[in-house]
Amino acid sequence: MAGKKRNTKQKVSDKKVTEQFEDAFLAGLGALSNAQKAGAKTFDSLVKQGETFRKKATKRTEALIDDVQDAIREMNDDAQSKATGLLDQVRDKSNLKKLNSVFDSRVAGTMDRLHVPSKNDVDAINKKLNKILKLLEDKPKAKAAPKAKAAPKAKATRKVAKTPTRKAVSKTVKKTVSKTARKAA
Repeated sequence: MAGKKRNTKQKVSDKKVTEQFEDAFLAGLGALSNAQKAGAKTFDSLVKQGETFRKKATKRTEALIDDVQDAIREMNDDAQSKATGLLDQVRDKSNLKKLNSVFDSRVAGTMDRLHVPSKNDVDAINKKLNKILKLLEDKPKAKAAPKAKAAPKAKATRKVAKTPTRKAVSKTVKKTVSKTARKAA
């Protein structure tokens, strides 16, 4: 009889263990169900928070864009007013004459430092050359002195130096002036 009592006790304890496992399993499923419900609620809460954040960020961004656009408009207005003022100053003839005279004097000083002849220098040289050419043309040609004895003629003839013509002298002068200008530049 002692053997029968153990089997019944063992069956009863096996039922209890099985019931406990089943209860533990069902408790786990309940916990999972609660987690799913809480997870859905948490997810919905996060979505709402995200929408709120996006609205705030959009408002901030739009406010910054408006501020930047206003600043750009102000800078544009300032630049236009300054440009208009400068144009008015440039259009003023007295200031323009002053500007031209300052520019001319600076260019003349630079040309002088570079040893480039000015228009006045070239005109003065041309006047002197014209005087020289006129003197050369007006100078009476000397008659050739009679030769004592004619030397035997050589086969090669000598070239006779001619007095320079006005055209030849002016070409030479132009070449000299242009070489001087190139050297100075």
